[in-house]
Amino acid sequence: MPRWKTKGSRKIGESTLFVMKEDEVVMPGGTEKTYTVIDFPDFAGVLPVYRDQFVMVSNYRYPVDQHVIEIPAGLIDPGEEPLETARRELEEETGFLLKDPVELCTYNPVASLNVQVAHLYMGRGERGGRKKLDDGEDMEVCLMDIREVYDMLERGELKHPHTMIALFFARPILQDEGLL
Repeated sequence: MPRWKTKGSRKIGESTLFVMKEDEVVMPGGTEKTYTVIDFPDFAGVLPVYRDQFVMVSNYRYPVDQHVIEIPAGLIDPGEEPLETARRELEEETGFLLKDPVELCTYNPVASLNVQVAHLYMGRGERGGRKKLDDGEDMEVCLMDIREVYDMLERGELKHPHTMIALFFARPILQDEGLL
């Protein structure tokens, strides 16, 4: 049973990526308020290991006007399973194929604004795929030493939250495999 009751909802905007709405809600104590919700589609990302390196991307992000080191990731297409998305995005963004995937975690990236779910995986990256960037994607493949990536993380040089979360959950696996 929801703690807050929704009295009504209205769409106030949309783009190709999201719908923004305002919900009129009643909180448990009876207080009424307007709550803004931004609905984004779910996404999947993957932290691929190739030998003793991660396959990452340097992705230009317009809002911060810089290239950001990230794991390959993308929005889940309707009817697509999250692991399928992770495989597809890895190949399209890097030309690598995903082998032996394991799920690292699922979570709600911004639970205060939406119900979007992030699905993060890890696996072996293998050459042999076909890179095919979407229109408007401005990114380069980066093969990065695993230990150096963790050093960058500890120095605060990695800023992408989904990448940071994937690295957190991957650490014990990499330690067990002797890669870290």
